[in-house]
Amino acid sequence: MSADELASWRETTAKQSIVEFVAAVTDPDSPDFVPEPDRIAVFDNDGTLWTEQPVYAQLVFALDRAAELGHPTSLEELHAGGMAALMKLLALTHTGMTTADFDDAVRTWLATARHPRFERSYPATVYQPMLELLGLLDRHGFSCWIFSGGGTDFMRTWTADVYGLPPHRVIGSVGGTEFRVAEDGPELVKNATGLIIDDGPQKPSSIHRHVGQRPILATGNTDGDLAMLQWTAASPCRTLQLVVHHTDGDREYAYDRDPILGSGTDQILAAAAEHKWTVIDMAADWATIHPDT
Repeated sequence: MSADELASWRETTAKQSIVEFVAAVTDPDSPDFVPEPDRIAVFDNDGTLWTEQPVYAQLVFALDRAAELGHPTSLEELHAGGMAALMKLLALTHTGMTTADFDDAVRTWLATARHPRFERSYPATVYQPMLELLGLLDRHGFSCWIFSGGGTDFMRTWTADVYGLPPHRVIGSVGGTEFRVAEDGPELVKNATGLIIDDGPQKPSSIHRHVGQRPILATGNTDGDLAMLQWTAASPCRTLQLVVHHTDGDREYAYDRDPILGSGTDQILAAAAEHKWTVIDMAADWATIHPDT
């Protein structure tokens, strides 16, 4: 394996820990060798694989769609109304349509929406170093999955093109669907029943449900990802836990709390220090943040 496969990573301990881990678990002569079917890697999405500040892309989509539907909503109203206001917004903008219509709505929005600071499309705010990591793992027999608090259907409209992950490996928060036979044939209509928020302790349960195996690599950025990293670290195999720490206010954002749900980083950083997990200092460890910059 060549370290150049991680060209956007500076020569720091973070890069070294990744290179050493991948070499150890993929070498048949290594005592830490892990057979290819067991090389499972799981990632959070928002703030881990792409920029989540100043507002989640999915929330911007919901606010734009609410305005189109004649129900304009402001961030201030969401903050004041809390989770109830957020659920009302998501019910308005994410349900009552077929899965195909929702897919079309998201793709149409993504084609024109631009990040307010970087003035590029939201998929173009992915982290180049993480794209390289996903590619490295794929080339070395890992099965990479996303487990995110973001919506499953929202992410699946673009993650295949950007991350190269098939839809079944992209898992997030999800509501119900109703099967019906319409004039054009069978369809699924999205509804708000049975909503599952894929965050915190729900993530290990979700991994068990969809993968059926404990991962050996996990990456997150807030306390909402802590349980996923703890679950991974308990594997009998050699494991790697990566914590993306947002320390670069010049090239991206410097913060310790996510923009809407308020999940902090105190617990995950404390666990990283206690268990010697790898903390990725964005300012120090990444030579490049976004592609083509």
